[in-house]
Amino acid sequence: MFAAAVAQCCKAVIAVDISPAMTSAARIRADQLGIENITVVEAGFLSYDHRADAVDVVFTRNALHQLPDLWKAVALERISGLLRPGGVLYLRDLVLDCEPAEIETQVEAWLAGAAGDPSVGFTARELETHLRTEFSTYSWLLDAMLAHTGFEVLDRSFRRGAYGTYACRRNAT
Repeated sequence: MFAAAVAQCCKAVIAVDISPAMTSAARIRADQLGIENITVVEAGFLSYDHRADAVDVVFTRNALHQLPDLWKAVALERISGLLRPGGVLYLRDLVLDCEPAEIETQVEAWLAGAAGDPSVGFTARELETHLRTEFSTYSWLLDAMLAHTGFEVLDRSFRRGAYGTYACRRNAT
């Protein structure tokens, strides 16, 4: 659990997840480790109601692709509103780094690198299901959404052209 890993170097950590199973697991893990500076909240990008001071860092992993692009932009604007000016957004998610004309080749390469055994990682069949049922986006769309919602992209990289990592800073204005 990321929240437990960073709690020792933070004054306070707010772990937000929409899944009751995940929030329960996070609470149990924090209790087992005796970590007292983690608050676990069951909510999502669009429903979390932050009632504290602005935060320094927001970390999100494999969650933004649950939203269509229309709502991704709303979620990013809400995240921007949580962060203090100069605060950091660290985002990891399924983001395709290609042009629409390259999508077939990109997807084929992504599927070719899938795990053969589901106990090791996502299989090609699971990745195909993701593409049919989830809302991954193109990097050039996400870049524009980030800029439009007040972020400067400091660094971005892609693994196998389909899994993006972004380090962003909230603009001062």
